[in-house]
Amino acid sequence: MSDLIPFNPSIHKPIKTVMGMKATEYLMTEKSPEGGAWNIPSIWFNSKTKKPVFLKGDKAWDEAVKFEKRTGKKFPRYKDISTGVDAAKKRSKKGGATKKSLLSKDD
Repeated sequence: MSDLIPFNPSIHKPIKTVMGMKATEYLMTEKSPEGGAWNIPSIWFNSKTKKPVFLKGDKAWDEAVKFEKRTGKKFPRYKDISTGVDAAKKRSKKGGATKKSLLSKDD
C-alpha cells in the first residue's frame, strides 16, 4: 500500500460524506505519544491514487505516528484532551484544512 497522507488542498478535493456534506478532515483528539494530547486526522489519502481512506482509533493513531516519523512533520500538541477538542472545534469553524494545514510544517 502507498503511504497515507493528510488532506493537502493543492492535491486533494474535499470528499463527500455519508450525509452529503463535504469534508477535508475529521479530527480525532487523542493522547499523544508524549503523554499530552494531539489532533490527528481520521481521513487520510493514498499518496498515489489520492483516494480517501478512513481510519478509526488505533489505526489512525498508528498512521499519525508513522507519518510523523516518515516526514518529520508534526500534528498539533496540547496539554490535555479538553484543550485539543476546543482547538479542533475552532479549526472546524474557521474552515479546517481548506484554510490552514494541520501540520506544523507546510504539506
